[in-house]
Amino acid sequence: MAAETAEPGREARRARGGPARGWRGVGRALLGLAVSLGCLVYVLRQVDLDALWQQTRQLNLLYVLGLNLLLALSLLLRSRRWQLLLRPLRPCAFGALFSANLIGFAANNLLPTRLGEAVRAVAGARLTGLSLGASAASIVLERMLDGPVMLAFIFAVLLCLEPGAAAGPFSAGHFRAAGWTFLVGYLAALLGLLALARWPRPLVDPLARGLARLQPRWGARLRRGLLAFHQGLLALGRQGLLGRLVLLSLALRLPLLAMHWLFLPAVGLPPSLLLAALATLGAGLASTLPAGPGYVGAYQLAVFWALRLGDAPEPEAWAYAILYWAGQWFPLVLVGLLEAWRRGLGPGRRPADPRSPEQQP
Repeated sequence: MAAETAEPGREARRARGGPARGWRGVGRALLGLAVSLGCLVYVLRQVDLDALWQQTRQLNLLYVLGLNLLLALSLLLRSRRWQLLLRPLRPCAFGALFSANLIGFAANNLLPTRLGEAVRAVAGARLTGLSLGASAASIVLERMLDGPVMLAFIFAVLLCLEPGAAAGPFSAGHFRAAGWTFLVGYLAALLGLLALARWPRPLVDPLARGLARLQPRWGARLRRGLLAFHQGLLALGRQGLLGRLVLLSLALRLPLLAMHWLFLPAVGLPPSLLLAALATLGAGLASTLPAGPGYVGAYQLAVFWALRLGDAPEPEAWAYAILYWAGQWFPLVLVGLLEAWRRGLGPGRRPADPRSPEQQP
């Protein structure tokens, strides 16, 4: 169990990967900020700010409350799924994983290019005592479980859309292309994960030896990191567990779809399942782009175009894309920062002892 319970701080230092990796991270962050800035400039040039202000003043806050209650439900389901994913390694406290999810998703709203996922992996490792590699692998496996549901959403929506439906530069054809591209990428990633889960050392050792010829330290780091990562993939070998994980992944989409459906009347749009599904897909596709904190700009543009594909009027589509984002952004950031402070993960605070996760609330 040494690989599973290695000190998270030591694992984090191993995973840094040197200056080259740091510069790549800076490059991705700058690209994300540039994408968000460009999208935000476009959004601000298109939106009638006076009409948006009137929509904001008339917004019934009960819709915002319902939105965040459903968001909390989705995080509870996500935490339960994460707990099951980690069960082959060790029992992990549900409260610790729920806290890590709150902290990670709040960080996604504050950091560019999905860096909140790295924060979530670190928080999960520190609050459960798992290695950072195992925590990160379980998050990757979460995304793999989300893949089939997202694909089903894309192709189900395509069946309901007119083949020639279009909104600005965005059309049903783009959804179709995104679906096929996502399918190919998903299958390639799934095969890679299955191979690593089934044959860890035959795959890891040649890669480590090859890299060691260039830099011995890098080879050792790669080997340690991939073997720790492999620990987080153990759920792939548990058939009964995998079935429960798939069911939870399907259930997780329901509150997300309900969030969009509930908020449609808040801006004067009809409570249409098609519009809710389009908004869900637009938000999901925006989250795959390199973007700034909280996917700002890219999120609003993607959701607006998705709603316009369903013939939503422009003013209401813009109001929805902006107010829905704001209605969950601020509460999630506030709660996530408070949870980081409570758990001792804030600046200048010592985290709780991760060696006793069963005693965490």
